[in-house]
Amino acid sequence: MFFSFLQPPTKRARNATHAHIRLDTAAWQNGVRMTIIGVVPILIGVLTANLALSTMVLLSALSVSFADVGGAYHNRAISMLTAAVFMTVTALVATITGGNPWLVTLVMFAWAFFGSMVGLYGSLPGKVGFSANLVFILVMGQPASIEVAWVRMIAFIIGAAWSMAISLCPWPFRRFLPARQAVGGYYQAGSALLRKVCHIELGQHWNEEVKQERARLREAYDKAHRIVADRRSQGSGAHPFNYLLLMLILRADSIMEAVIALFEELAVSRTYNYHRGEQSAFVMEQCAALLEQLAYAIAGKKHALRPETLEHSLYAIETQEYALRASLPQLEKDYYAFANTRKLEPQPEPQHSLVHEWLSLRLVNTRNLANLLERMSELIRETRDLLMQSDGQEILQGMLQTEATSKSNFSWKALYAVVRERVLLFKDNLTLRSFILRHALRLAAILAVAVAIAKLLNIPDGSWIGMNILFILRPDYGSTRKQTVQRILGTVIGAILAMLLITALHINFLTFPIAALHINFLTFPIAALHINFLIFPVLIVVSFFCFMYQDNNNTLFILLFTTFLIIMFSLVMPGNGLVPFIRIATALVGGSMGILASYLFWPLWEHKRLPQQMGRTILANQTYIASVLAAYIAGGNKKDKLEAVRRASKDAHVQNVNAAAAFQRMLNEQKASENEIERFQMLVTYNQRICDSVTTLAAHISTRPEHGEFHQLERFRQQMKWVLRDVEDATRTGQRISINPPLKEMLREVLVTLRYMLATYPANNQTTGGRDGATSIKRI
Repeated sequence: MFFSFLQPPTKRARNATHAHIRLDTAAWQNGVRMTIIGVVPILIGVLTANLALSTMVLLSALSVSFADVGGAYHNRAISMLTAAVFMTVTALVATITGGNPWLVTLVMFAWAFFGSMVGLYGSLPGKVGFSANLVFILVMGQPASIEVAWVRMIAFIIGAAWSMAISLCPWPFRRFLPARQAVGGYYQAGSALLRKVCHIELGQHWNEEVKQERARLREAYDKAHRIVADRRSQGSGAHPFNYLLLMLILRADSIMEAVIALFEELAVSRTYNYHRGEQSAFVMEQCAALLEQLAYAIAGKKHALRPETLEHSLYAIETQEYALRASLPQLEKDYYAFANTRKLEPQPEPQHSLVHEWLSLRLVNTRNLANLLERMSELIRETRDLLMQSDGQEILQGMLQTEATSKSNFSWKALYAVVRERVLLFKDNLTLRSFILRHALRLAAILAVAVAIAKLLNIPDGSWIGMNILFILRPDYGSTRKQTVQRILGTVIGAILAMLLITALHINFLTFPIAALHINFLTFPIAALHINFLIFPVLIVVSFFCFMYQDNNNTLFILLFTTFLIIMFSLVMPGNGLVPFIRIATALVGGSMGILASYLFWPLWEHKRLPQQMGRTILANQTYIASVLAAYIAGGNKKDKLEAVRRASKDAHVQNVNAAAAFQRMLNEQKASENEIERFQMLVTYNQRICDSVTTLAAHISTRPEHGEFHQLERFRQQMKWVLRDVEDATRTGQRISINPPLKEMLREVLVTLRYMLATYPANNQTTGGRDGATSIKRI
C-alpha cells in the first residue's frame, strides 16, 4: 500500500516499453532471413581462408537485400534482380576506377547523381539507385586490377543469387504469404491502436503514443491495399483467395472508421462523465483482442480463431451495447420532461439552455455508442464468417491452390509511350525548382568531395565517410539532422559494444586451432587458422536483433549494425584494434559534412513548405465534409455518394498524415520560430480533429432514414465550403481572416433542426443518421 502511488506510472511505463519492443512476425522473419544471408558468407570465408572474397559476396547479398521493396513476391524479385545487375556493373567500374583519385571522383559524382534522380520513378528504382551508390562507395575503397575486378563480379553474382534464393524461397510453397501478412498486419495495427485508445487519460484527445499507433495503422493500411492492388493488377484477381483478401481489407477499413468514431464518442462521454471509464476500457480491450485473433488467423496461424473465446468477447461487447440501449428510455424521458418544464415553470434562459444542451448531448452520445458497438460486433462477425466455413475450418487453408494468371500482350507502341513518359519526367525535373534535382546535385557534390578527400589524403577506410553521408543526407534539413544524431549515437555505442565483445572473446575464452580437431579437410586450407568459434554465436545474435529492428527502430539498427560490421572486420583484419575508432571518426566526419551540405546548399526548409501542405490538408478535409453531408442530403444515387465518401476519406486521412509528418520534420529545424511551431501545431491538431469528426459522422450514414429530409444541411455545407476555402487561402498566404458570422447562425439553425428531430422522431433501437450526427456536426 505504501508504494501504491507508483503503480499507475509503472504500468504506463511497462506498456510503453512493451509497445516499443513489440514486433510483428515479419520482423522476426526478416531477422532470421538477413542473419542467414549475412553470416553464411562469413563462415564460408573463414573455412576457405578467403575472407576478402567472401566480404564481397556479403556486400552483394546485403545490398541486394536492402533493395528489396517488400510486398508481392514478383515485385521483390524484380527489384532484387534489377539491383543485382546494376550492382555487379557498379562493382566492376568501382574496382577499375578506384585507383585514380580524380577519375573516381568524377565517376562518383555521376553515379550518385543518376542514382538519386532515378528516385523520380518510384520506390523500386530509388532503392536500386541507393544500393548501387552504396556498393560504389565501399568497393572503390579497395581498387584492384581488371583481373580482380572480374573475380569480384563473379562474387557479386554469387552474393546476389544467394540473397534472392533465401528471400524468395517460400514463393513456390507459400505464394500468398506476403498478402496474408500484410492484411493480418492491418488488423494487428488496428488492435494496437484500440489498446492505446482505451488507456488514454482524461483531457487528452490523441496523445503522442496514440498518434504513433495511428501512423503505424496508416502504414499498414497502405501496405495492405498496395499488395492486394498489385495482385489484382497482375491478372490474378479471379482467384478466390484474392477476392477474400479484398473483402477482408474492406471489412478492415470499416472497422478502423468505427474505431475512430468510437474514440470520438468516448472522448465526449469521458469529458462529461456519462459512462464509467473502466467499462469503456474493458469493451475496447475485448474489441482489440478480437482484432488480434482475426489478424493471427489471416496471417496463417493455426487454431488462432477460438470460437469460445471469440463468442465470449462478442458477448461482452453486446452486453455493454444492451446496457447502453436500456438506459435510453430513461434518458429520453428526462429529456422530454425537461423540455416541457419550461412551459410550466419559466427558468433563466442560460441555465435552461445549458441543462437542455447537456441532456441532448448525453442522449445522442449514448445512442451513438450503442450503435457503434453494434456495428463493431457485426463487422467482426462478418470477418469471422469470411475466415470460417460452416464446419469451423479455416477457409484460407482450402484456397491455397494454383494461381490463375493472365498474360498481357506485348506492344512496342505501349513500351515507347512508357519510355517517352519517363524521359519527359526526367526533363521536367532538370531545373533548380525541382527538389529532386537539388538533392541529387547536393548528394553527388558532397560524395565527390568525400571521395576526393579520402583518396588524396589516403585516409584508412575513408570510404566509410561517404557511406555515412549516403545514409544520413535527406532532401530536407530536419530529416538530415535527425538522421545525423541517430547515426552518430548508434555508431558510437555500437563501436563501444563491439570492442567489449571482442575483448571478452579474446580474454575470457581460449582460442584453439581447427587442426586440433583432427579432421581432414582436403579442400579447405584452414590448418593454420586459429579461430574462437564463440564469435559466430555472438555474430548470429547481433545480426538477428539488428535486422529484426531494421524497420522499427533506426537508432537500434545502426547500433547493432555497427557492432556486426566491426566484429566481421575483426575476422578479416585480426589484431587491428583501430577499426572501432576509425568507424567512430568517419561517422563524425561524414555526419558533419552531410549536415553542412544540407544546411548550406539549397536547403529545403519544412516551415516554408508546410503552409502549402496545410492548404492541401484543409482542401481535402473540405471535400470530405462536403461528400459526407451530401450523403445525408436526400436525392441522387446513394451508391455514387458512398463511393465519393470513400475516396474523400482516403485522401483526407493521407493528407492529415502528411501534414503531421511534415510538422514533425519542422520540429528538427533550427530556423523554425516558436510562433510558427505553435501555429502549425494548432493547424495540424484541429485539422486532424475535423477529419475524425467527419469520420464519426460518416460512420452513421448507414443508419440514415430513407424517408428523412436533410435540406437544412445544404446551406451549412455551402457555408463550410466558403469558410474552409478562406482558411485554406489564409494558410497558404499567411494572411489573417475573421470567422464569418453567418456560419455561426447557420450552425445554430442546424443544431435547432437536429434537436427538433430528436424530440419528434419516436425512440427506437435504430437510431437515425440525423440524430447521431448532432455531436459530430457541432465538433466540426
